[in-house]
Amino acid sequence: MKKTFAFLSFILISAAVQAQLIDAKSLKGPWREVVRLQNGQKQRITDTVFFEFLSSSLCVWGKTTPAAPRLRVKLTGTTLEIGPNEFEIVAIEGDWMKLSGQEGLEMEMKRYSKKKPVTTRNMNTNNLKYKPGATAKMGTVPDKIEPFVGNWKCYKRTSAKPVPNDQRYRIVRLIEVEESAEAITAKIYGFDDLAGQASWIVQNYENGILYTAGKDERAFKVINCQANELVIENEGVVYYMNKLQQ
Repeated sequence: MKKTFAFLSFILISAAVQAQLIDAKSLKGPWREVVRLQNGQKQRITDTVFFEFLSSSLCVWGKTTPAAPRLRVKLTGTTLEIGPNEFEIVAIEGDWMKLSGQEGLEMEMKRYSKKKPVTTRNMNTNNLKYKPGATAKMGTVPDKIEPFVGNWKCYKRTSAKPVPNDQRYRIVRLIEVEESAEAITAKIYGFDDLAGQASWIVQNYENGILYTAGKDERAFKVINCQANELVIENEGVVYYMNKLQQ
């Protein structure tokens, strides 16, 4: 009996230690689903789950693009909450993780490495040396806001100097311009903004300037607006944006 008690105690202690080792650092990075089980039966995956932990409280859900929604993350022991989704971390080892969900769902996740961006003179990011980009040439600047209707994601930005880390939230990643019978609504999302929670709302468009309010007031100068490209500038940063297919 004593041996049995000691063995059970060892299991409980090991489980507690394992729970303590699961933290934001061990989860950080992009993950994709590689195996799915439903009630022990292997399933054909047609809607692969992707997520990427940006920090201990923020996660991208879906393929990691500028348009992917940002969701809140909460880790309590081995219980992982990503927005409305709740999982139990069954096991984690290096770049492999097994999750269990509701109704007999189990998923094996694999951490993967994203391809490094091609470094060109005008593709400036916070991880590269900044070089002054070529001055953006003025193109078509609409008189009205109607040509902006659609969702635009940033694929490149240039600036003469790096954006400080404490100002990263000001980097624009997505613009949503929706038209209804009553009005046109334009929202500008910062780098860390969650889905549906844009930091800036366009209040007025006049003389090629998008005037916004929200976290603060900003004026975005329109440099070019074509069918599939939008170029804007603010605070010395030029954003090159492509229209997302609906």
